[in-house]
Amino acid sequence: MSDSITTTSEVDAAVQVYYDRALLELEKEKLVHMVGADTKNRPFKNPNGGTTIKFRRYDKLPTAMTPITEGVTPNGKQLSKNDLLMTMQQYGDFVSITDVVDLTVEDPTLNVASQLLSDQMNRTYDQLLRDVLISTASVTTASNGSPTSTQINKTDIDAVVQKILRKNGMFFTPQINASTGVGTSPIRASFWAIMNTDMIPDLETVEGFRAVNEYSNGTGVMPAEWGATGNVRWLQSTEADDANGVSTGATGDDYGLLIFGQHAYASINPGGGNAQNILKGFGSSGTNDPLNQRATSGWKGWEASGILNDSWIQKLNVTKK
Repeated sequence: MSDSITTTSEVDAAVQVYYDRALLELEKEKLVHMVGADTKNRPFKNPNGGTTIKFRRYDKLPTAMTPITEGVTPNGKQLSKNDLLMTMQQYGDFVSITDVVDLTVEDPTLNVASQLLSDQMNRTYDQLLRDVLISTASVTTASNGSPTSTQINKTDIDAVVQKILRKNGMFFTPQINASTGVGTSPIRASFWAIMNTDMIPDLETVEGFRAVNEYSNGTGVMPAEWGATGNVRWLQSTEADDANGVSTGATGDDYGLLIFGQHAYASINPGGGNAQNILKGFGSSGTNDPLNQRATSGWKGWEASGILNDSWIQKLNVTKK
């Protein structure tokens, strides 16, 4: 039994469903690194595959340059696929609750616990995915910054965009045309990028930067979105690669900025029953709680993630100004 315990009350099946939903309520805000992921649900019954899950990427078809002869059916093409096998692992945590706190604390403790567990779970999923991406993405080091060559700048951002485009990487977002609103600007079709919140002041100095309030409308703007440069729209997160050694070899003021197109990487979706809030009411542990003094609220979920196409995701290494 944990030394640090809090409190809750028993819940019925309908309330259980409510808390399972509540567990994921912060998903859009906290799961920033999952914005660009191809997601799928864990197979609930997989007796032959064990803890392995398969993600699949199909190759583009080659161009059809041979003229068709009248009345003759061409040979056609076969689909070509690449399978990426990932090992699923379980993660989870819980808080314990006493009947004394249940009687003496005014706050709805079960709601508070659910919110804190939701925040913890989503940050856990986000960090796990981040660690995979920053350790295996293709790397470019900024070299056109000023006064320090490795500082963030438009030339290096555009060069990374070109690398992805040359490999037929696809934009996530369509162009947003300018409106009649005062101070609005068109936003190009874009890849997504993720930066640490420490880099916000530096990003805002990049030539051509447009803050989200300068978009022509708020349609399609992500909760974590900060602005756009050229063909990149930027998301910010405290969980993104930072100067404290989150990424391999990061030292001093080094930051890794992830820029990626569609179908670059994949992950299990925490929704769809892959993660759940587990509630144990007072006395639910039987003889281990003969006086109905303890209850618990926790979460448990499966996770697996990996890069599907290394050519469509880049990590731009920069130093903070």
